Amino acid sequence: MPLPTPLPAPGPLLSEFTPLHTEHDYLLDDEFGAVPPGLRGTLYRNGAGRWESGGSPVGHIFDGDGMLSMFVFDQGGVRFRNRYVRTNHYLRGNHCAGPAGRNTGTMRGNGSFWANAFRWPLSNLANTNAVLHAGHLLALYEAGKPHAIDPDTLATRGVYDFDGKLRGLGSFSAHPKIDPRTGELFNFGTAIYPFPCLVVYRVDPNGRLHKLTRVPMLPPLLNHDVGLTDRYVVLVLDPLVASPTGMIPVLAGLKPLVSAIRFDPDLGTKIVLVPRDGGRAHVAHTEALLHFHLANCYDDGADTVIELCRYTDTFDTVWQYLHTGYNRAQTKPGFGGPLTRLRVTGTGRVLREDLTDQRTEFPQIDTRFTGRRHRYSYTVRIPEFDLGSAVSQHGNDEIDFSEIDFATVSPRIQAGVTAVDHDRGTESTYPVDNFGTAGEPVFAPSSPDAPEGHGWLLTIEYDRVNHRSKLVVLDAREPARGPVYVGGLRHHLPAGIHGSFTHRVATPG
Repeated sequence: MPLPTPLPAPGPLLSEFTPLHTEHDYLLDDEFGAVPPGLRGTLYRNGAGRWESGGSPVGHIFDGDGMLSMFVFDQGGVRFRNRYVRTNHYLRGNHCAGPAGRNTGTMRGNGSFWANAFRWPLSNLANTNAVLHAGHLLALYEAGKPHAIDPDTLATRGVYDFDGKLRGLGSFSAHPKIDPRTGELFNFGTAIYPFPCLVVYRVDPNGRLHKLTRVPMLPPLLNHDVGLTDRYVVLVLDPLVASPTGMIPVLAGLKPLVSAIRFDPDLGTKIVLVPRDGGRAHVAHTEALLHFHLANCYDDGADTVIELCRYTDTFDTVWQYLHTGYNRAQTKPGFGGPLTRLRVTGTGRVLREDLTDQRTEFPQIDTRFTGRRHRYSYTVRIPEFDLGSAVSQHGNDEIDFSEIDFATVSPRIQAGVTAVDHDRGTESTYPVDNFGTAGEPVFAPSSPDAPEGHGWLLTIEYDRVNHRSKLVVLDAREPARGPVYVGGLRHHLPAGIHGSFTHRVATPG
């Protein structure tokens, strides 16, 4: 795979990737409707706030510094606050020359051997998720320890290692699952010593970390998400391989990590079911899949059911899109795919069923049903643009957004938020206007004991035409009815990744 070059400045149609350097604290402007009386609590969001370090652009879309946002729903309206996570990388990047650290596609400093040789692990960016558990708000990142965050002020408290239990490189993935009935949190981390493996963890309701088991990975694989059922911790391991030969120059500081990643379809996808008590894992094999996110998993008799977004594009297309897609116009972006159900039978067979035909990502459920059969799934619909005369003029499907005449562009498929009702076999979609995008839909129940789906979807909508963002509250069962409430921000929010809702009302002071 060719080495990436530093990311260029985003074009005008993708300016949700424009950095937001300022930190704010204010009440949202009520643009439409009213906050539902039952909606009280706090929405936390995490994602990169800037794609530059030390005055230079970073080399990959995953390499931006983490910035937390929170929306506090209280009787006085919706209060917004954002704060950068004060990681070592963020602090160094404010005054150094060139990128402050090595990351997925970024080389440190001037990119030289001397600036990068044997500097491992990758810098911790704390840019992927925000999860509240056992009284601790954690900013999570795939390749490092969590950062503890004050849940009221968003001030960074420091690196969090579970009282010294998270040792070594301390990788603690960004997609933990919480059992709503027991209060336990389950997650995994990647380890390379004494052999490449995934370490599976359980965190009890009091916040104590317990190691369940190690899942060997030969060859080393990249994995992003984890699932949970009443019986198992679920790992769906696609053949995203960190090539051993490719890793030699990476470890030596000659190349970025992205140069060593390849997709090996001959390996197929391996589904690992780890008993929650830490017993021997069960492994099932199926054809090679490409995915990043799971919606939910649950037991069905002797079977294990897994719901995920299955990518339909080639790995090279997806990987290139994730590297440069935010600055390029494509009629069909290499991102997302149909919501798909996998069923691992008691005999180890894997059956596959596509549940939608939309290009979707960031699947969510009512998290009170994590690990149990769910009726509703929620996804982001990925837009496709008709580039009109711009494509005719330039003769291909991929051009700089800065070259496009805005008046000639129309969405072929609008971005949106979709609710899938599995019982009825229906879909309900809220479409986003103004060439916009929608963030991951986070479910907020109308009350802690409300039936499944009775509540709201909270999403951050980006308006490309006006370069502004807004909080949109939707009826979780019928998003197509349109917003219940829209709260306007005074600026844009950079494209975020993941977040969570809690009924706890933050008190920023």
